[in-house]
Amino acid sequence: MFLPVLLTLLFSQLPDAPLAKQTPPPDSSALELQGDKLGETLEAFLAKHPKAQCDDTQKTRTACYQWADVSIFGIAAHPAANCSLKNRYAKTCLEGLNAKFSDHQLIALVYSVVATDKSVASAELQKKLGKPAIDARDATVWNLADSTASVIVGKATESPDDPTILTVTISRTN
Repeated sequence: MFLPVLLTLLFSQLPDAPLAKQTPPPDSSALELQGDKLGETLEAFLAKHPKAQCDDTQKTRTACYQWADVSIFGIAAHPAANCSLKNRYAKTCLEGLNAKFSDHQLIALVYSVVATDKSVASAELQKKLGKPAIDARDATVWNLADSTASVIVGKATESPDDPTILTVTISRTN
């Protein structure tokens, strides 16, 4: 009887093990690419990207594309010279910048360039966002409270002749 009481008293005096310090994930305001941040206005985006072409900017949802003078992490896009809203889904127009807006607020930004290595882009985003939720050979993904960031390498189509595309994305999840 005395031994259990003694052990209880002894263990109650031992300090608890220190808890690992939890670092909260960055919020969506930390998500930016090339100076564009989630939540920025359509007007601010267009001021920074005068070569962007947008579908109807009066709608609740707007999509903007830019093909000329686009690069991300030192890799330049090389789309066809004739890319426009009319042929934006053509194989020769896959590279460039795509921005999506809801109520004139940036909700998704995608850079696409021909590349086979994601290491530089992943390392740059990891400096800002910390350890990713997923880090595989062809994809690195960060899940934040209300948004995601990703770096993905893959074929745009199933044709083996098509180039491998590096896609860097930031987007809101809600």
